[in-house]
Amino acid sequence: MSGVSIKINDQEAIAKLSDMLKRFDDLTPVLQEIGEIVRSSVERNFAAGGRPKWPQSNRVKESGGQTLSDTARLKRSFSVSVGTDSVTVGTNVVYAGVQQFGAKKGSFGTVTFAVKAHERKGRPVVAHKRTAALPWGDIPARPFLMIQHEDETEIKAALEAFFLEGLRR
Repeated sequence: MSGVSIKINDQEAIAKLSDMLKRFDDLTPVLQEIGEIVRSSVERNFAAGGRPKWPQSNRVKESGGQTLSDTARLKRSFSVSVGTDSVTVGTNVVYAGVQQFGAKKGSFGTVTFAVKAHERKGRPVVAHKRTAALPWGDIPARPFLMIQHEDETEIKAALEAFFLEGLRR
């Protein structure tokens, strides 16, 4: 079986292909757009109280409000970091991982702390040390850093537009 060889003598076609290849060397513009799509999806996850809905926190059960939105620190902390071939959407909030994935009571070990002398129900309590599990109760997973089906559609459209723009040049 013999191989087939194609030689392109069209300088315009060669230049267009060369431009396309250069476009693939730096995906920063489309990755920035994808990062913003994901960050925006995370914002919508918070606004909806989870997609799917998160289990209510004890704070919400006791005093109202919205789960994961007491101070709004977490939901306002997301940033997008883009390179030529990667994009990262994330947060620097320390407790984000526990909220995203959940944690079982005691999964972080224990802590021992000193209890000062005090009165309890009119009776004196002597100073002592107490050990408690960390966390002190189960924390259910409340996934917020996730994309939805409509985000996938938007990401595909952004990629398609980026690549088609390269063909139009």
